[in-house]
Amino acid sequence: MARARWFALGCALLFTPGAARGDEVRCTIRIMHGLEKAGVIDKRLAFLRKQLSRPPFSAYKTIRLLESRDLVVPQNATRQVKLPTKKILKLTFKEKLLQRKDQLRLRLHLSITPPKQTKFLPGTLYTIADRGTLLVAGARFEQGTLVVGITCQHK
Repeated sequence: MARARWFALGCALLFTPGAARGDEVRCTIRIMHGLEKAGVIDKRLAFLRKQLSRPPFSAYKTIRLLESRDLVVPQNATRQVKLPTKKILKLTFKEKLLQRKDQLRLRLHLSITPPKQTKFLPGTLYTIADRGTLLVAGARFEQGTLVVGITCQHK
């Protein structure tokens, strides 16, 4: 009898809707340099032109792509990228969400910390559309500002 209950519980957990085993996202981290001096937006960032033309990013008249990194982030795992400012970007895939009209959204956690920080620093829990991009700016970098774009897609 007890064995049957455990089997039923295991089946219920296995087939519960929500996060499936093996869920992961493929993310591209784009590290950009925004400058207020006249110039152009790097042609490799053309797909972000609309987002980059709105405040606060519209203040940057020149935006160069410095680096692009691809990461695979399993659910509840954290991946790290070292930024040119020596800070560490940490990205965690929390869960996938199904919105109205079967629109898939992804919930992630982002934090940017000093390189040898051992204490927990709060980050940002955010939700984006599948294949959506989050832009983050703020760190001063070489007479400009470091801008990070995070684009993720469910695998």
